[in-house]
Amino acid sequence: MKTTFLTGLIAVALASLSGAAISGSAMAEGIKRGGTITVGRPDEPLTLDPFIPSDNGSIYAIAQICEPLISADADGTGLVPGLAESWTKSDDGLTYTFTLREGLKFSDGSPVTAEDVKFSLNKVMDPAASYGFAFEPVATVDVVDARTVKMVLKQPYTPILSALSLFSSSVVKKAAYEAGAEAFGAKPVCTGPFMVGSHERGSQLVLLPNPHYWATGEDGKPLPYADKVVLRYMPDSNSRVLGLKNGDIDAALALPLNQAASVKATEGVSLEVSPSYRLDYVYLNNTRKPLDDKRIRLALNYATNHAALMKAVYFGYGEQPNSFMPKVNYWSPDVKAIPYDLDKAAALVKEAGYDGTPIQLMVDTGNAASRQTATILQASWKKIGLNVEIVEFDNGTAFGMTEKGEYQAYVSYITSDINDSDELATLQGDGTGATRGFFSNYNNPEVNKLLAEARTEGDAAKRAALYAKVQDIVYNDGYSVPLNFLPYVNGYSDDLKNWKNITVGWWWLKSMWLDK
Repeated sequence: MKTTFLTGLIAVALASLSGAAISGSAMAEGIKRGGTITVGRPDEPLTLDPFIPSDNGSIYAIAQICEPLISADADGTGLVPGLAESWTKSDDGLTYTFTLREGLKFSDGSPVTAEDVKFSLNKVMDPAASYGFAFEPVATVDVVDARTVKMVLKQPYTPILSALSLFSSSVVKKAAYEAGAEAFGAKPVCTGPFMVGSHERGSQLVLLPNPHYWATGEDGKPLPYADKVVLRYMPDSNSRVLGLKNGDIDAALALPLNQAASVKATEGVSLEVSPSYRLDYVYLNNTRKPLDDKRIRLALNYATNHAALMKAVYFGYGEQPNSFMPKVNYWSPDVKAIPYDLDKAAALVKEAGYDGTPIQLMVDTGNAASRQTATILQASWKKIGLNVEIVEFDNGTAFGMTEKGEYQAYVSYITSDINDSDELATLQGDGTGATRGFFSNYNNPEVNKLLAEARTEGDAAKRAALYAKVQDIVYNDGYSVPLNFLPYVNGYSDDLKNWKNITVGWWWLKSMWLDK
């Protein structure tokens, strides 16, 4: 057996943690426990059931409540032990054996067992589940004893450890979930640092400390530091800025970029610009006319004025994409970005025999940046002869319509939940999965074959070449209209300590405290 506890990125992560421990006593002296951290968000949870969602409003909240066997590190770029304190991998790469931390308890005080782990992994592995595709190579999950679980693969699967760090791989209490999935989705029984206090739809989610949480802070006492966290639903971006400036909220997410400089100049407030696994793009339904024609989809790309968007919408934050997915570990800089060329775009529209079918471009109500983006796109796309209408829906409705395929084009974004390209490359590029190419209905057999090969390839350079080829094909198939590799741009009070938006999208609220 090969012991793989703390391999690669995990070893690096622990090395950084050990370095941090040197100054831990100094940090501990400044920690203040208690208080309420209030975060203004543009989206709200649709469910807290980790096996259902694919929307970030739900995902980022679940990450505070539930935990998987393996966790993203403090930056989101690496992996560290989560509920599993160690694991081993067989010499043939087909068997992984995980050992749970001793004394783990759920938020209701009951013990975490290997049976709970098996149940949870079987739920996420269901091919019909949102993230079932990430576990297709898994053959079985078996209980060895109360603290040990064995996973057997059908063939070697390089991204398996990263897949196990997914929010959807979280361990839930089997008995609580089986008692009623809908009730569980409202108040999950998990192992994370927080549990649900209350949830007012359309308003806020209140999180309270899990009294049975296993991890301790720099002061040697159980995490989290705060007595309460309020995730406030504030879809209007201007309201988030105002709330931050007047002290109603401690952190404002996804700031309107035209106000970033103003936030930075505000006394007592800091501006965060941090790396992200995020891509802003226009979702395209590849089976809805006229977008079922690749020439029309490519015309939209050629007629997208990235320079105008960067100036008017993004205010210089980010860079023009050359991919259908964010810059995760196997992103290739060698794929050429589609240039702004109205003549080429118009020729493609003419060649496609466009008949005037309207293209409804959907945006979230209250999202000023999305509305401005849509307006710029509409003006440019009309120049090449396309009939474009802008329609608005609240975020939950818009994403729900997208999930059902009841849309043509949607100005939105996507983020990677893990540090491996496989998740989004498969989620978006593989049309055979449960989300149908992430609701695009894109399906290219060549891409499906390349992705299957990349998952079993152990050589990093060969994997990189495979993902680069996928990137080139899907991007130039007009899968979507990529807009910007956007960093996270947030504002937070100087009283909020340890604030950080990690690359995979969420924030470790358990490690934050208020210095007031």
